[in-house]
Amino acid sequence: MDSRTMSEMLAALSVAVLMGVSAAPAADQAPPAKPKDAKSCSVCHKPVDGQMRAFFDSVALKSQSIQLKLDNSYEVVQFDPDTLKVINGSTPGKIGKSLKDIKKGHEVRVAYVEGADGMKSISEISIKPAMQVPAEKLVKVEEIENLLKGTKKYTLVDARPPIKFQEGSIPTAINIPLPAFQKNLDKLPKDKGELLVYFCAGVT
Repeated sequence: MDSRTMSEMLAALSVAVLMGVSAAPAADQAPPAKPKDAKSCSVCHKPVDGQMRAFFDSVALKSQSIQLKLDNSYEVVQFDPDTLKVINGSTPGKIGKSLKDIKKGHEVRVAYVEGADGMKSISEISIKPAMQVPAEKLVKVEEIENLLKGTKKYTLVDARPPIKFQEGSIPTAINIPLPAFQKNLDKLPKDKGELLVYFCAGVT
């Protein structure tokens, strides 16, 4: 075997070894950790250790468990009805009824500890309260429909997170998420007499 053939074989062997070494760690990599908060919640809230913001999905009183939705995944947490603290529940003092009354998709925050088996046990669940808006400042759906059909000047501001705005919004609306409001004042109408309608996901 000449020196040229030997060099080519060694070069090929080196490439094969390097490819094997670089590919090996991929099999050992742990799967990405689940996010603590739903993406839309993280727009306004920073992650806090031992807490999770998500959307309520369902409750099973017999198994004492709650299923929460985090974007495209679900998280099941356990609770003790004798010690669970429910904030903004529909019926104070009645844990079961308060949990049953939470609507699917409603935003909640839970405080939890994670066991060695990975199961989360919650000690507190806070239900996002309804927004209190004075009656004279509320705009009915019919009024918005008339604005879209008419010639009156107006500006619709969708205050939801961008991910929700991209899923669909009212025609002609502009997206200014609440945390970015002060940075986008230039998008508001210069005419102070122009109608400004500021909306989110409803009275939740």
